Amino acid sequence: MRDWIDKITLAIGILLIVALLVGAYWLVQARTLPPTASGEQMIVVDIAGAVQQPGVYEFSEGAIVEDAISKAGGISPDANLELLAKTVNRAGLLTDHSKVYIPTLGGTATESSILPKAGNHLVNINTASAALLDTLPGIGPITAARIIEYRDQHGGFKRLEELTAVEGISTTKYNNLKSQITI
Repeated sequence: MRDWIDKITLAIGILLIVALLVGAYWLVQARTLPPTASGEQMIVVDIAGAVQQPGVYEFSEGAIVEDAISKAGGISPDANLELLAKTVNRAGLLTDHSKVYIPTLGGTATESSILPKAGNHLVNINTASAALLDTLPGIGPITAARIIEYRDQHGGFKRLEELTAVEGISTTKYNNLKSQITI
């Protein structure tokens, strides 16, 4: 009888140890899982300007600017569609903690007067259109296209210094731009 009790005690002890190990493993895994049950990473984006419901919204990683416009209720009637077409890449990848601005009516009809000037605000190199990047000093249409190509291939810029990895942007050119750009 004593042997039988020793075997049951051993079995219970082994089961408790296994249960503790499984529980510890589960706790470690729970802390390392992405924030959603589906395993998708989430990002937060501020959308403002000519949209029906401006605000801060959460998206799955991989969402694009058009998704942000839709989530904000679509483009409002006071949108400057000409400027929107020239400055907003609606297929551009959204990045965490970025801002999407849909331009409103009020500008004049010529591109030179309706495009924001780089010196008046920071240009987000992760969301800016080629036309807006082209307003930065020393960035022409070819370099602007290279910046967009780089950010699309690499999932956006994580640090401003990555801009020097784009062909045509030397350290000197970057140093001249860094006070006018953001991510």
